[in-house]
Amino acid sequence: MTAMTRRGFLAAAGALTAAAATSACGGGGGGGGAAGKGLTWWDHQNQLQTAKKEIFAAFAKDPGGVPVQYTYYNPAKMGQALQLAKQSGQLPDLRTNAGLTLPAAALVAAGWSQPLQLTAEAEARVKDSLIEGLHTFDGKIYAFPIFSHQTYSAVTWFNKELVARAGLDPEAPPRTYDEFRAAARKAQSAGGGQSYGWVWNIGMPNRLGEQVNDLAQAAGFAGAGGVRYRDGEYAFHADEYVDVIEFLVSLRQDKVLVPGANSWLDDVARARWTAGIAAYYFDGPWCPGVALKAAPEFGAKLGVGPILTPGPGDVATYHAPQAGDYWLSATSKNAAVASKLLSDHFTTEEYSLRVAGTMSQPPRDISVVDRSAAHPAYKKLITWFKESVFLAPEPIAGNADIQQVQIASKPVTPNLGDIVQGALTGDVTDVRAALTKLSSDSAAQRDTAIAAAKAKGAQVGLDDFAFPNWKPRSDYTEPMYADR
Repeated sequence: MTAMTRRGFLAAAGALTAAAATSACGGGGGGGGAAGKGLTWWDHQNQLQTAKKEIFAAFAKDPGGVPVQYTYYNPAKMGQALQLAKQSGQLPDLRTNAGLTLPAAALVAAGWSQPLQLTAEAEARVKDSLIEGLHTFDGKIYAFPIFSHQTYSAVTWFNKELVARAGLDPEAPPRTYDEFRAAARKAQSAGGGQSYGWVWNIGMPNRLGEQVNDLAQAAGFAGAGGVRYRDGEYAFHADEYVDVIEFLVSLRQDKVLVPGANSWLDDVARARWTAGIAAYYFDGPWCPGVALKAAPEFGAKLGVGPILTPGPGDVATYHAPQAGDYWLSATSKNAAVASKLLSDHFTTEEYSLRVAGTMSQPPRDISVVDRSAAHPAYKKLITWFKESVFLAPEPIAGNADIQQVQIASKPVTPNLGDIVQGALTGDVTDVRAALTKLSSDSAAQRDTAIAAAKAKGAQVGLDDFAFPNWKPRSDYTEPMYADR
């Protein structure tokens, strides 16, 4: 976990104080408060706020239900608020882990969470999604995913009105780097100085890293997070990563990037985009859920294109099984009622339909999207996801002892997102050298963590991170782990 700066501490303290005041006004009990007075819930899922508030209102009227005091945090700020809350014994009853840099296994080992008490019916509904070391620990359920693995975060969203004004066809969005570069230039030229070609949330390095990982896969990188599937080696310095970052830098050099975007978080960049400052914006599938909540009139202008690739061809990306979403804090005295809330309302097909309707990440039951109330652009995107996103290998699913490696791991800095941000701001001038160092540092950190895990009895090695039987454009399913 990264150290908290003084400025970050003060910001988090202010947020925590405000949340506590709101909670007091709303009557919800804090994580360490007396049982039976209500629940507190913190998360970063902007687009799901309305759905959750409706569920919370219903739960307060359910037999055995209680009021729920809900607090939303921007993903870039939630981690520090959670760190401060843990230090002061004020964690909410239920939360997401946004902004916490350690994996779930390390957080569980550090005393952040306690097991859920799901009903048998709820457990049956999510059972097929659970993996030891991701959702269960020592056989006990700590969390479950609410989203499908068929997703990527580097979607090409665009303003159809600005695109059409430039003489471009909104029904034929750019698919390659060259097509996008040309389209962004043309859209900017047609804007007459009133709008730009492209905007991005460059002030969020972790998000940048996630999106560049997706773009590298679409460019042909056969791995995830800089690790090649077949041999388990770190290769952030591979051509696919270098090419993606150089493409992004070329957009800045072409001056199609909105000035000032270097420090913007997603909420600022997205709001400026819907206001017409730029034609194109890279964001995840949650973009319309957030954008249309704030500016519903923008729905008539919303267009979508698939993830970009260096050249023409079919897209293929890979996504590991989804992590757990909602975690019960170890300090909560309301475990039974919190588990009832999750069992009754968050494990169901109805919740998947709600998720689809809010245009968040695609729901765990992705089949419900077609009959949801989602925008047509979102439904088109989900169709692409179904065709082009495949289930990736997850090392911990093959060897649960890898969680001991995760517990012993420390973040490597600068990380991929930091390097991408530095390249876009001009602070990083030799991208390949920076990525090569990241590969080397990441491999060394993993070696150290493996040695520490072995010293504690874990049966784990580098071979556990390699999947020589992995095949492109196919799902790596559970039976294949037994063949390794």
